[in-house]
Amino acid sequence: MSKDTGERVEKSVTSFCHDRPVRHTYACAMRWADMDALNHVNNVAYADYLREARLAYAEEAGVRARPMTALAIDYRAPLVFRPEPVLVTTTVEDDVLVQEISDRREDGTTTVYVQARTTLADGAPPAPLRPDEALTGRLPVAGRARDLGVDGDVDQVATLELLQEARVAYATVVGARGLPWVVVRSETTFVRPLPRRATYAVHAGIGKIGRSSFEIVAQLVDDAQVFASSRNVMIGFDPEAGRARPLTDGERTQLEPHVVAG
Repeated sequence: MSKDTGERVEKSVTSFCHDRPVRHTYACAMRWADMDALNHVNNVAYADYLREARLAYAEEAGVRARPMTALAIDYRAPLVFRPEPVLVTTTVEDDVLVQEISDRREDGTTTVYVQARTTLADGAPPAPLRPDEALTGRLPVAGRARDLGVDGDVDQVATLELLQEARVAYATVVGARGLPWVVVRSETTFVRPLPRRATYAVHAGIGKIGRSSFEIVAQLVDDAQVFASSRNVMIGFDPEAGRARPLTDGERTQLEPHVVAG
């Protein structure tokens, strides 16, 4: 660690101990397995990068890493694989971590790939949440041993992967699987620890439909209890132009029967 880096970490730790907002930077290594079908970093892999940065910060600050109760991610630009690490900055504001995944170049320019807000558990028991009967989509998702954390429950990043698997399956149900879509925002609430199961049940529906976007809302349910809920904003994507495109009348016709209130 350089002298400059060491001084920044020391200042971060001191500020944290006095409950003031602090800023911490972590260089996160990438893996080829992080890539999706478009050769971009997968949405869940970004959440893993954010967690690596949180754990690094907690270790350097000498504090206990706490689980998440909520995670909101805005996807700003695609990130492709390369051997160099990507930077994850974390600003601590009480029980909320404001994080950003980016590259900073020598000429002073910056490319931001992800912006996120993580709410940490404060020790209070979570409020119970009953399944939303309006979510009529039923998506079984198979569990794996690697989904489990050190406490034997499903890891929170793995929970995001379970919800992602259900989202992809649900896109097929509503007739949108073969169309070019990308996720631009993801909001997840972690209601309670999820025990190991051979198969997990996800209930899903379509939320708001906009000019070029629509929402997929979902709940991860077990034994009539909600363990996690999510809302993902999807946009129609034009691969050749590299930008959003309006929804077609045919796409709206496919989505509208599955819209839920709220």
